[in-house]
Order: sequence, then structure tokens, then C-alpha cells
Amino acid sequence: MRIVVVDPSDAAAVAALHRIYVTVGQADNPQTFVAAPVAEIREVLAAPTARFEFTAFLGFAGDEPVASGWAALGRRDAPHLAYLTPRVLPQQRRRGHGSRVLAAMERHAATHGRTLLLSTAVWAAEHGPDGSGSAPVGFAAARGFRLAHTSVRLKLELPTDRGRLDALLAQRAARRAGYTTRSWVGPVPQELLAGWAVLHAMLSEDEPHGELERPAETPDPDAIRDDERILAESGRVKVNAAVLSPAEALVAFSSILTRISAPDAAFQQGTVVDRNHRGRGLGALAKVAALRLLEETRPDITAVVTENAQDNGHILELNRAVGCVPVLYSGDFQRHLTAPAAPH
Repeated sequence: MRIVVVDPSDAAAVAALHRIYVTVGQADNPQTFVAAPVAEIREVLAAPTARFEFTAFLGFAGDEPVASGWAALGRRDAPHLAYLTPRVLPQQRRRGHGSRVLAAMERHAATHGRTLLLSTAVWAAEHGPDGSGSAPVGFAAARGFRLAHTSVRLKLELPTDRGRLDALLAQRAARRAGYTTRSWVGPVPQELLAGWAVLHAMLSEDEPHGELERPAETPDPDAIRDDERILAESGRVKVNAAVLSPAEALVAFSSILTRISAPDAAFQQGTVVDRNHRGRGLGALAKVAALRLLEETRPDITAVVTENAQDNGHILELNRAVGCVPVLYSGDFQRHLTAPAAPH
């Protein structure tokens, strides 16, 4: 197999990379796959973000691109990490293509001084939380990756049950006196940005990680703006809801990612509540406000996909209360790389 690094200025190569990404996603995860637009792929390959530097690979069988690799090298908070994602077209599997692309990415990570490799894969619910008997878990295990953490992917069909959401909000309503909500579509208002960055870091810190080794995220307003810029340039936008305390401090938020020009399923990106304000149902308040704004502004979207750590009982309970239904599992795998991978 011939493997090449994708030049972001090569439109044909980027299109082939995106085509493999979409084909594999739709084949392996038809219930919840939501494709990033090709413009976003090109944008992040062309320039690093505040947190990652991306490199993509294409694997060819003859002249036909049949496999790809996506390597995200951590910066700032995680200079030792590399997130690796190999993909092989369904009809081209079991020929060693995935192993070859993964090996190329491992060499790339080692060359750039990365010592911890992470990868994520999904499998059907029938295989259970440990993925026993599933192809992704078998592939990872055979190549030295260990399943370190499992998440549950859920789907909420729209429109929501208004009565169900009203009943959810009625719980603990008396404890929310003086708290207000603010909802909008698009970038975080400047006056909320610093508080948003703090909560964003808290979201990463609070989510259970099992045995997965992940660095603590520091509050970074520039990284928030960087992500917003990439989304805007690739035709995607967030629907947001914030909760303000009686002192008008930002204490909770919920975000849902949408594609501006297509009715693809929206993706719940996170719901978090400041630790000092928990126990009042503020997470439910923010989530419901974001869902209602989504339905108001995008009636063409028919579902929202979300993902939660399987050991995060509180947020799973909240999502089920909203009406989300579990559909599959997602696993995070890791492997320590103590020396540069051997050359071909």
C-alpha cells in the first residue's frame, strides 16, 4: 500500500479523505453519524488550532484511495498526546490496510515526540460496554491498544415532548429563584467568554475518564474563539443557552452543534454547571433552553445526538429524562509509545 500525507491545498486529496470519512461513518455508525463538512477538514489541516495540529494520510490500493488516517497532535495542555483515527472502506477491510495506515500515524507521532496514543471507535450495543466480539475492539487489542473508557451514545428524536420538558423543569424550580437564562445562536458574547472558558475546562475535568489518561484543560478564551472561527468558516454554528446566577455570573451552559445548510442531526456538545451552583436543576434548565431554541430556529432538524461516559450517572439520567435513547457504545483506547516506531 502506498501511503501519502494529504496536502490541504490538494482539493482532490482532501475530497478523497472526506469521502472515506463519510463512507466509513455511514457504514459503521448509521444511527448517529454526523459528518463534518469538507471545508472544516481542509481548514484544520491547513493551520493548527490552539489545542491541536492535524495531519491526514491517504492509503492507496493501486491508484484508488481506500484508507485514511487522521492524526491530531496535542499542543499547549497535551504536548505528549496523539489522537489517531484509521479508516478503511468497508469493501477493502481485512487486507491489512488499517494496520499499515495506523503504523504510519504511529511513526508520525513518535517522530514528533508523542508518547501516548489515543484512539476512539464505536460498536453496536449488542456487544456490551466492553465491546466483546466487535471488530473495532478486536482491531485495537491486536495492535496493543487497551480499552480505557467507554461512553454511551444516545439519540433524541425531535420534536421534543413539551410536557415532558415542562415536568423536568418543574423539579427543583423553587431552588432556582433569581437565576435567569440567556439563549442565542452563534459565538459566545464577549461579556460571557471568560466565564464560558472556565466552565468549558470544568466540563472536561468533571467528566469521568475511567483509566483514560487525559490532561487537565486550562481555561482558554482564545481556544473557544479558535473553534468558533473554524465552525463559521466551514458552515457550522452552535445553538447555546447560558444560566446566570442572581449576581449575573455565568454558572451553567449547554451547546448544540448544527450544520447551517443541511438538516443533519444536531450534536450536543456539552452541558455543565459550576460546582458551587449544583443541585438546583441548572443543567436541565440550560439543556431545555438550548433544545427549545434549536427547535425554534431549526425546525428542519429531526434529531440530536449526544454522548456521555457510561459511569456518569447524573448526566445519563438527565438525558434520559429529556427523552434520549441509548443506541451504541463508544470506546477510548490508549497505548504508550516509549520509543520511535520502526521504519518500513
